[in-house]
Amino acid sequence: MKRSTINKPLGVAALLLLAATACSFGSSPTATFKAFVEAQKNKDVVGIKKRLSRKTLTMAENSALAQKKTVDEAIAEDFPAAQAQKTPEMRNEKITGDSATLEVQDAAGKEWQTIYFVKEDGDWKIALDKTIEELLKKTNP
Repeated sequence: MKRSTINKPLGVAALLLLAATACSFGSSPTATFKAFVEAQKNKDVVGIKKRLSRKTLTMAENSALAQKKTVDEAIAEDFPAAQAQKTPEMRNEKITGDSATLEVQDAAGKEWQTIYFVKEDGDWKIALDKTIEELLKKTNP
């Protein structure tokens, strides 16, 4: 009797750990971007921030400070829900170590933009700092 009483909590803990690990391994840049768009649609600033890299959040903090706004206000303005009514088409996810890219079609459906990602603490995060840097390189060679 004692043995099954001890094994039950251990079994439950093992199942919870397995489920948490599986969710972490199931993460992908595509899944992160889809979750980001859903958070944007729902005006969920916490959800948006959760999908952004540390460097991107630092960039948002600096921008908010310059505008004399809170980070949440700046993010809400920078990622309005109106832009995210339809989930854009995605293709060509490429993962190289802790970095990744995903091509996302623009709202007009004419061009594909490359979005950059980094893996932080086991989760894929959108690296808008890197995305902006690469866009600037293309426009100002």
